[in-house]
Amino acid sequence: MSDLVIRILIESACAGFIGPAFAMLFGVPLTFLPLIAAAAALARAIRQILYLGGFLEIVSATFIAAAFISALFIYIAPKLQVPRPVFTVASIISLVPGMDAYNALLALNELINGSDQDLLISSIITLFHCGMRATAILLAMCLGIAIMPLFFYRYRFHHL
Repeated sequence: MSDLVIRILIESACAGFIGPAFAMLFGVPLTFLPLIAAAAALARAIRQILYLGGFLEIVSATFIAAAFISALFIYIAPKLQVPRPVFTVASIISLVPGMDAYNALLALNELINGSDQDLLISSIITLFHCGMRATAILLAMCLGIAIMPLFFYRYRFHHL
């Protein structure tokens, strides 16, 4: 197997642990944790395939992965008689841009405490690049979850 496939499988398996762990913080019943694990692994796999496969930028790939998970649970959640956010939020938590946020905070710290002029310029560039990318990824996650119900629940309360 190629290194890319192995990396995607490992990251998806790790995401399968992250999703249920986050769900347990909010008291999700144990019967739903395997479903959340599978969805979290699927969300991470979709994003990584789209991003690392070279098809899309990470923000677009994150949006598509979050939208897919949201659409999936629009279908599944009513059958289980559980609110959709119980599944969707925990399933996409592994898409949070931790490294970008961390690098942005390190650059901000260097900007505040640094004295070298060349390092300050580099810190400003890193702060804006990583900070904007982290913000864009978080926005893509939020919009991916929020937009799908607008399409599917539009005529939910209309009686024809």
